[in-house]
Amino acid sequence: MNKIIIFIFLSFPVFLAGQEQLNMSLLGQWDAPMLPATSGVKYNDIWGYADCEGNEFAIVGSARYIHFINVTDPANPMEIGRFAGSTNSIWRDIKTYKQYAYAVADQGNDGLLVFDLSQLPDSVSLVFQDNSNFTRSHNVFIDEPTGRLYLPGSNAISNGVAAYDLAGNPGEPAFLGTWPLPGGYFHDIYVRNHIAYCSHGGNGLWVYDFSNLNDIQALGNLTSYPEQGYNHASWLNDAGDQLVFADETHGTSLKLADVSDLSDISILDLFRSELLAPAFTNSIPHNPFIRDQYAVVSYYHDGVQIFDLSNPEAVERIAYYDTYPENQNYAGYEGCWGVYPYLPSGNIIASDISHGLFILSADSIDFEPPQPLEASIGVLSGSLSGCEGDTVVLGASQAGLNTYEWLLDGELVASGPEFRATLPGAYQLVVGNGICTIASEVVELAFAPLPEAELPESPFIYCGEAPPTISTPSQGDSYNWYLNGTLLNEEHGESLDIAEGGLYQVEVLSNGCSSFSDELEVILGQMPSPLITIILPDTYCAGTDVVDIDATGSGNQYYTISEADNPVVDTFINSYSITTSGIYQIDAFTEYCSMALGPPLEVFFNEPVIPTLTVAANTLTSSPAATYQWYKDGALLSGATQQSFTAEESGGYHVETTDANGCIAQSETILLEITSGVNILENKGLRLYPNPAGELLYLEATTPPSSVRLLSADGREMAGWRPWMAGQHTIATHMLPSGVYFVQLLFEDGVGSLRIIKQ
Repeated sequence: MNKIIIFIFLSFPVFLAGQEQLNMSLLGQWDAPMLPATSGVKYNDIWGYADCEGNEFAIVGSARYIHFINVTDPANPMEIGRFAGSTNSIWRDIKTYKQYAYAVADQGNDGLLVFDLSQLPDSVSLVFQDNSNFTRSHNVFIDEPTGRLYLPGSNAISNGVAAYDLAGNPGEPAFLGTWPLPGGYFHDIYVRNHIAYCSHGGNGLWVYDFSNLNDIQALGNLTSYPEQGYNHASWLNDAGDQLVFADETHGTSLKLADVSDLSDISILDLFRSELLAPAFTNSIPHNPFIRDQYAVVSYYHDGVQIFDLSNPEAVERIAYYDTYPENQNYAGYEGCWGVYPYLPSGNIIASDISHGLFILSADSIDFEPPQPLEASIGVLSGSLSGCEGDTVVLGASQAGLNTYEWLLDGELVASGPEFRATLPGAYQLVVGNGICTIASEVVELAFAPLPEAELPESPFIYCGEAPPTISTPSQGDSYNWYLNGTLLNEEHGESLDIAEGGLYQVEVLSNGCSSFSDELEVILGQMPSPLITIILPDTYCAGTDVVDIDATGSGNQYYTISEADNPVVDTFINSYSITTSGIYQIDAFTEYCSMALGPPLEVFFNEPVIPTLTVAANTLTSSPAATYQWYKDGALLSGATQQSFTAEESGGYHVETTDANGCIAQSETILLEITSGVNILENKGLRLYPNPAGELLYLEATTPPSSVRLLSADGREMAGWRPWMAGQHTIATHMLPSGVYFVQLLFEDGVGSLRIIKQ
């Protein structure tokens, strides 16, 4: 109803024969004769409610009050409570959510009233009021799946929608705000899962997406259609593809619209009530509802009308009940204001502007009863006797409920129609339909422990000839072996003979449970096939002789040689030479395998005995040796192979000797100067040591010289003439570079030279 109506009562007969009802019966009626009326309106809208015990209630608006009436016994409706508004109002509207009722009025300053229904059938209480965000609203609607309340035609916003959140705290809803709509002012609304069907009066039907209220999207509209009037109210079928809407205009039909494509809404059929036909056909539909395949509609003058929508192109009226039989034409707005067809009993309650509450039955219709609340747990996948680490998917037996709460050992662990259980314990499901809750039987879930599944540490490298065997120390009823992820069908023991390399796993099965080991990489290595030849020298002299090792073999292999005090001396592929004394072990390697080559090889190199020289006049004598060979100025002296050699001319002399081990060594070079055939150094009792020299050089003489100097091999003076020191004379040689030098000595009868070597 969209405006204040002044009712003019004319004298007409109270009943018209045969027009009062069809396939419907009156079960009970309630009216309070002394209630006030406003502009001829005593009662307005109606809603219903059922509690968990099966009690049913009508919530009826009147000009002054909101009435809560027990209609469980339709023949004896009983008013439980009434709540007065701030002023009389033609329009009141009520909806319910969970255990609360929400009421608004289009006159006065009541705002939003919230009633607690949890104490029914004993009492009802007003628990919340908000008139700070708005004071008047023509209607109210609740999108139950999302818990959001919407206000059409409110003074919170002139050409838009206002909303509250009920999901957080339905007893004290939070105001969400206001948002403009492109269709402008709208009179009524139907919302399901955020999709809103708005009746914009003369601007037709608009559909919006309210998912994001800060970004409302217009999905489609129908602003021009047959028998268009004041688009007043609509209702969506269960499938969501058809919508019944009413134009609150005399002489207009109800419309069944195809809304399967919101961008292309179309009219499937026009249908209407004409109780007063053929004399009068100017009927007015008000509020339509859909239950199952039926449209249940409140009609001014014509009462409750029921239409069968099963053939959408030829909708058929199948039942009605006239709540205002005294009507004689369709003038004005009188009769049935609202209807509520959703009580679990199937009874229909309706509000008549003049006569109050009607409790009716649709005699020819068996409405599908609401699904009884059921809480039982089913196993969707897995087993109640699973294994540790398994996931058992538990599911509720009943779909489409408001709440699903899963308890583990009495504690809430999750919500939703399914639960993935991974822990053992006692599981219970508590379900609710928004008003009532019920708990399931307890289901015990046990998880057997998993067996251990172990293999040796990876990688497992085998270098033998016979096939190796790997075993698991884990105990089980049976075993499955895998190679590179493929089951070895014939292998089910604790051990497995290995025929090829790869990644192996064992699955250990025990008491119906199984575990997989980590992957074990098995490598079947190739043994080296070495062949070495050891070439021994004729003598073992340090610095000159070597022990040669020639290595051959097949495949990708190499060798190492090691010592006790120096484990790995070197690595070689083809050959190696031993140059120092020691006990050596030779090993051959491939990429993964190795082998020792024989017993250790002991090698000892003799240090050559370096001869020392003494000088007597021009005769040089070597320390004892096996053989001797004298050299002058680096040239071999043929035939000079004795221990002593007498020089006849000046020059640098040294001897090369062979010791008892066959090792060859050379003495230092001594420079002799022979003048006129007389050796200046003869009979002077000279002794020079050590030679080769280190930090100091010592000189002794029975006939000492007067002075001494030091020359390089090329004649440069390294230290000038210095007087001879009595006794033992020293020359500092620590600063000299390594090389050959000459010590010159000055005597009364001449100058003589001695050759030294600085290490």
